[in-house]
Amino acid sequence: MIDNLIRDIQLLSRADSLIGKIWLHMITRRFGLFAFAGLIAAFGLGMANVAGFYALQAAWGPVWAAALVALADFALAAIIMFVGKSARPGHELELAHDVRKMALDSIQADARDIKLAVDAVARDLTQTKDAIAGFLHHPFDAATERLLIPAVLSIIRSLRAKKPQG
Repeated sequence: MIDNLIRDIQLLSRADSLIGKIWLHMITRRFGLFAFAGLIAAFGLGMANVAGFYALQAAWGPVWAAALVALADFALAAIIMFVGKSARPGHELELAHDVRKMALDSIQADARDIKLAVDAVARDLTQTKDAIAGFLHHPFDAATERLLIPAVLSIIRSLRAKKPQG
């Protein structure tokens, strides 16, 4: 009973640890993608702006060419951030939650079993205490009830068994 409880608590601990690792991995992946998006946006603002600016300057003029290049860079950064935000944990998180739930249910069942065992021991101790207290307060009543009546019944049974059959 206690071994099962300890095993279930260890299983719960492992499930919680696994859930934490999965979420930490997910946060790390998101952060990496966001950092990458920021890096692309920075380089995009530096390099693509220069090339786009020179390409669009003749057709749109210097101001509108710079605005269009910057808009394209921000759109690319937004797309990468959207991809990073939409990343979700896989099926392993659902499995870890299922294991955690099973461990909690098992711990609750083990705790109920232990409570029932402790209650039974408490009842036995109370009955023993009451029997000893009854014997100490009323020794003749207790002796009659516990010794004399079973002895008389045993004698009567043995006398019935020894009757000659004729």
